[in-house]
Amino acid sequence: MLLRERCQFENPIYRYVWPTGLLRAVRRAWRRAHSAGASEPLLGERSAFAEGTWVRVRSAPEIRATLDAHDRTRGLRFTASQWGTCGLGFRVRTVVRRMADDAGRMRPITRTVALDDVVCDEEHGCGRACPLLFRDEWLEAAPPATPYASSHERWARVRSVDEIRATLDRSGRLDGILFMPEMARYAGTRHPVLRAARGSAGRWWRRPKADWYVLAGLHCQGAALAGVGPCNRGCSYLWHRRWLDFTAR
Repeated sequence: MLLRERCQFENPIYRYVWPTGLLRAVRRAWRRAHSAGASEPLLGERSAFAEGTWVRVRSAPEIRATLDAHDRTRGLRFTASQWGTCGLGFRVRTVVRRMADDAGRMRPITRTVALDDVVCDEEHGCGRACPLLFRDEWLEAAPPATPYASSHERWARVRSVDEIRATLDRSGRLDGILFMPEMARYAGTRHPVLRAARGSAGRWWRRPKADWYVLAGLHCQGAALAGVGPCNRGCSYLWHRRWLDFTAR
């Protein structure tokens, strides 16, 4: 079956191990309890940069001038993975106005965007290729540029829905990871493999029990959270090895 009204972010690969995991679980439950019954979160103020337009990430000195002592601008941290984007041009993929945070709460996000193909790198992240978010203060308008040429050598075809369904348990999962219904739209299509999903940041994150992959350019559309969304976070999907055909041309 294909389980609905959930997203992959709730799966075990995204959780901390004990005892950190227990503390986070308690805090998450407390936050959800206090937010239960609250009015639907408002959309944040729209970015000055529309989807599909081109921007340039400002220089490192300009970025630093916007950050507080914790490397944040309006609460959003400029991560280690983002410094390498300074001075480069990108196309705006999504205007982020509301998203599910790490505690599972929906919250408005103001004047923030995600850029095409700009995700957290393996050196500074957990390998899940989460999209990096950029405040308007970190960007400036730029003329259109030629998109970066793909350097991916490995490609995979997503198997048919029937083939994938045959691998799922009664909760719609395989090895603990959910196959989201909206992922079915990619059945039969080929995509470059961005990386294997390691699911571990240092010693705190749980490691996956199977081979999971992130396919370049495929991001969650927030459909699974339609009842409380929309969610503009745009997380990369996780694809089990058995859901992909690496031999197809």
